[in-house]
Amino acid sequence: MKKILLSIVAIIIIGLVIIYFFMPGTMFGIVKKLERKAGGLAQKSVIVNGMNIQYLEGGSGDPLVLIHGFGANKDNWTRISKFLTPHFNVIAPDLPGFGESGKNPEEKYTIKDQAVFLKRFLNQININKSIHLGGNSMGGNIAGQYASLYQGDLKSLLLIAPGGVVSSKPSELFQMLKNGEQNPLVVRSAKEYENLLSFVFVKKPFIPRPIKGFLVAEAIKNQDLNKKIFEQIKDSSLNNPMESLVKNINVPTLIVWGAQDRVLHSSGAKILEAIMKNSKAIVLENIGHAPMIEIPEETAKLVLDFHKKK
Repeated sequence: MKKILLSIVAIIIIGLVIIYFFMPGTMFGIVKKLERKAGGLAQKSVIVNGMNIQYLEGGSGDPLVLIHGFGANKDNWTRISKFLTPHFNVIAPDLPGFGESGKNPEEKYTIKDQAVFLKRFLNQININKSIHLGGNSMGGNIAGQYASLYQGDLKSLLLIAPGGVVSSKPSELFQMLKNGEQNPLVVRSAKEYENLLSFVFVKKPFIPRPIKGFLVAEAIKNQDLNKKIFEQIKDSSLNNPMESLVKNINVPTLIVWGAQDRVLHSSGAKILEAIMKNSKAIVLENIGHAPMIEIPEETAKLVLDFHKKK
């Protein structure tokens, strides 16, 4: 019996080693499922305007809708969700063109178009009132646009390093683009993916090498669509800046920004706080562009404390 048990254990170990090194997509799927389960989230799907939209949902309470940034996806919220799902019904979609949702090169991806699509998505899943809406980067810009269009839907806003604050100091990203350098957010090689991680984070999250290789391949595959989307959101932000979108927003708003953000300059935090009457800005030292990934527990605590006090 002991020999049989040892043989079974050996077979399991060998199987896991094979999956780890030779089936990175499968390994990545397993890791995602484990992280989602730990966050109290389950994957769901819905058809919106003929497009398949994948999203994560879990928890109880008022809906907290979380919108990812450019080049990202719904799993940017899995690490923070385990601290939020005991208090909110967390909903995190893959926006069109990202993650596992539909990708149509002919679709319009301006900030306003994405906010209108978000409204349709939420209507489709019967979430249309008492919404707490949050977003990071491009997702924060979309959240601001959504608030300007549908303020009556909202109970609060969470803006984590939102895009579109045109009067902020120029970030390192926009200085690079002004100088004609390659956009570090659009990946064309494994080296550029490593550079992207260093650009976005102060403390890079650990990603096993086989899984990282899978992510690199996905990023390279999507580079042409990402270029198109980036140009559309950049142009729409210049034409309709965040400052004008949120100037009449009265819902309680928490603004969180990493002081070492190289993508979007943290000076935007105080600019938005000055414009939005019912807002609070917090700038976190030694943190980059995505605090909900870099320090999920601390970021969640800021959100929960804000909701206790408002």
